[in-house]
Amino acid sequence: MTAPNPQPAASPPTRPFQFTLRTLLLLFVVLGSSLAVFGGWGIVVFLVVVGFTIAAHQAESLSSAMRRAFALACLLALLALLAPGVEAVREGLGRLSCHKNLSYIQVALQCYHSDYGRYPPAYIADKNGKPIHSWRVLILPYLYETALYKAYNFSEPWDGPNNKKLLAARPIYYACSEDPGTQNAKVGLTSFVAVVGANAAWSGVKPKSTGEIRDVRNTILVAEAADSGIAWTEPRDLSLDDLEAAQGHSQAIAVSSHHGLEKGFFFVYDRPAVAVVAMASGGTSDLPLGSLSPEELRKALQIGGFSEDIKSRDGFRDRGRRPNWPNIAALAVWLLSVGTLLTQAVRSRKTWSTPPT
Repeated sequence: MTAPNPQPAASPPTRPFQFTLRTLLLLFVVLGSSLAVFGGWGIVVFLVVVGFTIAAHQAESLSSAMRRAFALACLLALLALLAPGVEAVREGLGRLSCHKNLSYIQVALQCYHSDYGRYPPAYIADKNGKPIHSWRVLILPYLYETALYKAYNFSEPWDGPNNKKLLAARPIYYACSEDPGTQNAKVGLTSFVAVVGANAAWSGVKPKSTGEIRDVRNTILVAEAADSGIAWTEPRDLSLDDLEAAQGHSQAIAVSSHHGLEKGFFFVYDRPAVAVVAMASGGTSDLPLGSLSPEELRKALQIGGFSEDIKSRDGFRDRGRRPNWPNIAALAVWLLSVGTLLTQAVRSRKTWSTPPT
């Protein structure tokens, strides 16, 4: 009688990943810290971590589980190195977007000047001299907004029944993405204002040409004014006379911004504020508000006032730094919680796979 062929020993079954109360709490910590470190991408990071953790737990051997755990550890190290850069890029893009939008406005103004021999007036007034239409409406065809321009009714003021409906159709070029005052699209506020005054690039109802603006290379046409409270169709801008009076009034229009470049991932830097401005000669520049006195700022906004001395000042020079403890703590919690979750998955797999003695 022949002996039966011995059957190979069955490999121990893989134990399913146990979602105990401790594991669920750990997953919640991983999710929360991932969102704190990576923002919206934290959900993607969380799903990747969970996927690698389950794969390590279900590996056929301990060595395979360790390889998968090592792959996740390498990925975590890479993400930890990239996290500070992601925030820095996001903050830098906000300011670059502001420059880009203002560049479109500047080009539209130059195209208008090329067709009419003059810049548009800061506003169009009615027979009583009251401003009723803004320069921002007049340059719409040069911003590829011809349909919006045709929809605007010049026979009624900017806040008339028809024109008021167009506030929500504000072109993206009239807002800076980092200006919280422009986030409500229905209100249609703008971040950019013309500089109006007797010795400014704009003189109100009377249009000017480049021939009337001496030293166009150092003359500011349009400046950034965060929280301006001005609708994009509203014929209201920054008056040099108002700027002088604004020093004692918090609600007055002022050159300002919300770029937030002072916050890095690991450190918070004390940096002077800057505002984006468009030049009469073309292009955009940064106006270092933090290093200018009120008198210097008013002079910089006049014709030829944006001097080389002002341009040479470093508006982003660090004046000290301090640790950004919330970000540092979030990154530490994220690394610790993910490491604990991974260790728990590998250990539970090892205990289940080891045959009893």
